[in-house]
Amino acid sequence: MKRDGYTIPCGLAVYEFVVFHPFKALATLVVGVLLGVGSFYGYQLVRTLDAVATESFDPARARAAMGAEPLSDATRATFVEPDVFELDPGVYETPDLEAEVGALIEILDLFEPFNPREVSPFSFSDPIPDVVFDTYLLLGTDESGLRADAIILGLQPTDGGRPIMVSLPRDLYVWNACKQTLTRLSAGLGGCSGVASGSEMMAILVEDYTGIPVDHLARVDFDGFAAVVDALGGTTICVDYPTRDPNSGLDIATAGCHFADGSKTLAWVRSRHTEQLIDGAWSVVTSSDFARQRRQRDVLFQLAARATGFPSPPSLMSQLDAVAGAVRLDSSWTFGQAVSAAWQYRGISRSSVDVFSISVKDYRTPGGAAVLLPTESFRSLLGAVYPLG
Repeated sequence: MKRDGYTIPCGLAVYEFVVFHPFKALATLVVGVLLGVGSFYGYQLVRTLDAVATESFDPARARAAMGAEPLSDATRATFVEPDVFELDPGVYETPDLEAEVGALIEILDLFEPFNPREVSPFSFSDPIPDVVFDTYLLLGTDESGLRADAIILGLQPTDGGRPIMVSLPRDLYVWNACKQTLTRLSAGLGGCSGVASGSEMMAILVEDYTGIPVDHLARVDFDGFAAVVDALGGTTICVDYPTRDPNSGLDIATAGCHFADGSKTLAWVRSRHTEQLIDGAWSVVTSSDFARQRRQRDVLFQLAARATGFPSPPSLMSQLDAVAGAVRLDSSWTFGQAVSAAWQYRGISRSSVDVFSISVKDYRTPGGAAVLLPTESFRSLLGAVYPLG
């Protein structure tokens, strides 16, 4: 820098500027910092958004490609046994297998095509117009990503009514348009080879069971779920006795309410055979999917409560990083749109949401596979919290 023909060192020029123009210097510094921080977090945000995985999602196209219109009364099908895995005993009595099969033989010939509506009339629902609800399907998957461990359907009435939430059992016996038979609901995550992605097939199975088109879908894996919980500050787990489940890794040494990080929260919501130390002996207190569904919903409400405050930029980016690495969205839903949708429900409480359960009974297919047979139509259950007219 030159002044009156002399060269002034840059350091001295900066010093003079600060001494003689302190407010301008401070303003310059603040603007510079803000621009620098803003550019950094802008870059971080773009990087985070780019990291979000998406999956093809056009259930209507996939259904048309399969030539699979909603099941008619005349449709005939053959039995395809679900993959065999344990049905958690719940509040229902263990079925008499011989009686179940005997009753089924009286209805149909097990070796000939059958009408699925005769076997499970409540596995199907009449269509509900798409304009009635904005519909969100949330899937929690296992490590393989091929099995749905949690299936939660969120319905937002477009007339401004209260949000509705329902957990769908993974073993629910529903119509599978790809296989053209009844299967477990969770079988949809495997997709339909060359025709439909796992997300599309899950949506189609849910649509045929509920009668409601699925607008958007998000999938979260185990590791990603734990990361989200950690990013949002953890959860609280309350138990009356020491509680454990070696299968899920759950281990709570004392009674009371405890802070839970992502790993412990995951073990809690995954626990299928929860044991408690009562009168000096470990006893199984719950082994039902319905107990797990209640825990999953409770954790979702806790996480919503955690998101009520405005986080600092570092906290915000850590949350976005965790969500971006955990979630796979349908291709019609941008990450920004998903965040905007979730933001509407920050701080939402259990008391402000209508929750209902699916009515089922334990059932054995002719080949002995354990499934859950719906005992009441979805439309009827939904009508108890949102009359459809």
